Amino acid sequence: MQLTYEKKAAMTLIGYHTEIQPEDGCQKCPEFWDRQYAVRFARLFQTMKPETPLEEAVLANRIGQFSICADSENGFTYWIAGLYTGGEVPEGLELFTFPESWWAVFSTKGPMPHTIQNLNTYVWEEWFPTEGKKHQANGSATLEVYSDGNPQSPDYESGI
Repeated sequence: MQLTYEKKAAMTLIGYHTEIQPEDGCQKCPEFWDRQYAVRFARLFQTMKPETPLEEAVLANRIGQFSICADSENGFTYWIAGLYTGGEVPEGLELFTFPESWWAVFSTKGPMPHTIQNLNTYVWEEWFPTEGKKHQANGSATLEVYSDGNPQSPDYESGI
């Protein structure tokens, strides 16, 4: 795991989300991905030929490159998202904006979902209680970043 601090410009992401209880995150987040892959991505990624405005937005904005975890009243809102490139937001998708700010950037390598879950555990149980509270400025939202490639590879890169 590596940690750097970087200033990032404001960014708007586009995606869809669900509500999850913190204690259920390690189980429910991968389940959400599996369900959404079956419904929204499987045929599209096999053909790479969008048939609806929603599928066009998935490809144009690379939805699936990011996840957002944002605090909510009943736990957290978990998003599957991509960097918004502009244009119409099809029904079923929403926008989420992070303001310009400094970020703690954690990177790691290893197969999904365990590697990112282990990194999340480190961030929230070890880093945040000591260092994170000193730096928190954007509320309680994190951004998970996924690279291209085989997510089961021991060399797969992801981060928070």
